[in-house]
Amino acid sequence: MTTLLRRTAVLLATVTAAAGLALPASAATSTTAAAQVPCPRILAVCAQTAQGELRIIVRDEPVIVPPVVRAVNQTPEPWCFFSAPGFNGDRREVSPWETVEDFGFEVFSARRGVCTWS
Repeated sequence: MTTLLRRTAVLLATVTAAAGLALPASAATSTTAAAQVPCPRILAVCAQTAQGELRIIVRDEPVIVPPVVRAVNQTPEPWCFFSAPGFNGDRREVSPWETVEDFGFEVFSARRGVCTWS
């Protein structure tokens, strides 16, 4: 049992150290906020539904079902999130490396780039 606990502690320490090394310098300040959404360390948007289902967004998504309610932008560019499918409805821009714990609405679509209002 002691050997199993020791191996588990070593494995946990290794994974923790590796995750810390993989963080971009600008994202290091938001690690506590990012811990709320269990995101892999990749260049993508990591989003989560109200039920806790993880979604990885790497390209424009005209329809997100089920909708997401929180996200971590792990890319060097902004993303725009919308309350309706097809990039319609209320919108919220998420800056590079920003974490949004609650959009204030369910997100049904998202696309890379700044939000524009017409």
